[in-house]
Amino acid sequence: MSGEEIKLQVGDEVKKLLEERHISEEEVKKVIDFAETKGEKLYQQQEANRYLAKSRLGEVTIYVEYSTDEKGHIVHTAYSHRSKIGEE
Repeated sequence: MSGEEIKLQVGDEVKKLLEERHISEEEVKKVIDFAETKGEKLYQQQEANRYLAKSRLGEVTIYVEYSTDEKGHIVHTAYSHRSKIGEE
């Protein structure tokens, strides 16, 4: 699976949240792709196929909470943080 193959379902409220947090849908796809291909995701609600995934993109770590259905990946929320340890 590649980020281009991932079909996102993003509601208006989540779109607004992503915009406020400066997280692009392309970044969300990359995080989900990493989680799905590497199997590195946490179950939030196993019976609902709801997951929490994270990936470091540059100096930013992005977290995405999502679930899956036959139409693709439903994004519930996302957030990020920047951190740099050591000398600049």
